[in-house]
This record gives sequence, structure tokens and C-alpha cells, in this order.
Amino acid sequence: MNQKKILTISVTILFVVFLVYIFRDISAAEFLNAFKMFSFKYIFWIVALYYFTMYLRGIRWKALLMDNPKYSNWHLGAVFIVGSMLNSFLPARAGDIYRAYYLGENKNEKKMKVFGSIILERTLDGISVFFILLFAVLVYCKNNPVILSSIYFFGFVFIGSMIAFYLIFKFNKIDFVCKKIELLLNKIKLEKLSKIVESLNRHANSFMEGFEVLDSVKLSLKAVISSAAIWGIECYVAYLIIASFNLSLPFSASLFVISLISFSAMLPSSSIFFGPYQAAYLIALGIYGVKKSSILAVSLVHPIMLIILLTVVGLYYLYKFNFSLDKIKEERNV
Repeated sequence: MNQKKILTISVTILFVVFLVYIFRDISAAEFLNAFKMFSFKYIFWIVALYYFTMYLRGIRWKALLMDNPKYSNWHLGAVFIVGSMLNSFLPARAGDIYRAYYLGENKNEKKMKVFGSIILERTLDGISVFFILLFAVLVYCKNNPVILSSIYFFGFVFIGSMIAFYLIFKFNKIDFVCKKIELLLNKIKLEKLSKIVESLNRHANSFMEGFEVLDSVKLSLKAVISSAAIWGIECYVAYLIIASFNLSLPFSASLFVISLISFSAMLPSSSIFFGPYQAAYLIALGIYGVKKSSILAVSLVHPIMLIILLTVVGLYYLYKFNFSLDKIKEERNV
């Protein structure tokens, strides 16, 4: 078992132990009563808005791919749904790898270039969530220096990453450095290593092509505005789910919920239902004094509902695309 799997299992166990300890005093009757509070009065808007964010993600992804006419917003949104579904059930962000390989095969595109656009997309997500959390904290928790310091750290990571990507793309010296290394290795008769460096150089340059959008102010702005719209709607969906439990909380509660869920999901947990969502909800709704039984109920319904929505549409498109993960494994083993 490799170190990554050990870390993932360890983090999951810690999540489970922590949450079992926190929720240990909730009786079965109290938990069931909290579940019974759920109402389907907002279900239409929850479903409609959640699927609409998938279409917006298609619009953003197309902008990141330079608005190339060979792509359609609808198709890219569908590919994103399949990737998100796979990410929910498979480890190591398998869904993102699937997206890169599928689009590369389907549209005759460089796979590393597509993967570069996905990394840029994830960075935009991180920046958007950072500003959501920053706004919520500055308005409601600005006197807590520990929370503020943590948020500024996340902001530094994501905004710093975006700046680094831009500088690497703008002053791309990868080819120059690799060529020098190749010449040196050939001189000292290490041809095999030279071939490896040549391959890495080719992949690195393809990867950086995925950041070409950073040279276009118009398309970059389109991607940023799409990201803001996506996460604004995500927050409203979370607000409707919370309101479905007859919890009279301000909209700010959903800002904390979405931002903390997004950041906690970066931890290498192997659980899709039990772990990051509950921890995020516990912190977010704990600020408003919500009972733990209600927190547990909402934090279970939220991910299960979204997983069902992803799976229903994701399985349809996975079948329609007729592109299996086995194809990826075969190509990677060549």
C-alpha cells in the first residue's frame, strides 16, 4: 500500500472518530425527528439551479479552451458532470483524468493541454471560494484573528498559484531549459535520460498550452464572471437545502457552508458521504447555534442529494460517450 493510500485512509479514520465523538450524544429519536423536518418545497429550484451550474461550468470551460468552436457549452458541461460523478466515487481525482482523456480522444486535442485547462479551472474555483469565505468572515467574524489568518493563507495559495501559472506561461523557459539538459545528457552518453527529458519537455509544453487563455483579457474575464456565477448559485442551493429543514438562518450560513465544504474536500478523505461535509457543516452552522442533530441531518442530505443528481445524469452521459476508464489505463500503460 503506497503512502498516499495510507494518508487517505488515516485522514478518513480521523474524520470518522472525530465525528462519532462529536455526535455521540444524539439519540436515534432526535436524529430521526431532525430528518422529518425536511420538506420538498424547494426541490424543483435545488435541482434546476444545480444542473444550471453544470451548464455554466461548460461555458467557463469553453472560455478556458479559448472559445474554440469545436467545443459546445452543453457537451463540455456533460463531460464535467461525468468527471464530477467519477470524482465522487473514485480516488485520485479520476474524474479529472477522465475528462482530459475523453476530450483529447473525442476532439483530437492534446490531453495535457486539456488537463492544464482543468487545473486552471480548479484554481479559479479556489479563488472564488476564497472570496466567498473572506466576505463572510469580514462581515460576521472579523474579530477572530485565527480564522482570518487561515483564510489569508488559503487566499495566498490560490491567488499565488494563479500568478505563478501566469508568469510560467508568459515567460515559458521550459523548452530552453530542457534542451540544455538534453544536450548535456547526450554529451555524457546518457541517451535514455535524454529521451525522458525530451518526453517531459513535450508534455510540459502541452500542459502550458492549457493556460493560453491567460493571454486573453476577454476570455479570462468571461471565465472569472462564470466562476462567480457558479459559486453564487452553489451558495443559494445550499441555502435552499438548509431552509428545507425549516432552519431560519441568514444567507451568510450558506456562504460558510459552501466555502468550508470546498476547502475540507481538498483533504484526502476516501468517504463521499461521511467526513468533510459533516465537519464543514459542524463548524459553519455551529456559528449560528444550530442543534447537532439538525446539523447531522442537513450534512447528510446535502451530499447525498447532489450525488444522486450527478449520478442520474452522469451515468447517462458515461454510457452515451462510450469511453471507459479501461481505455485510459491501456493508453497509460503503453
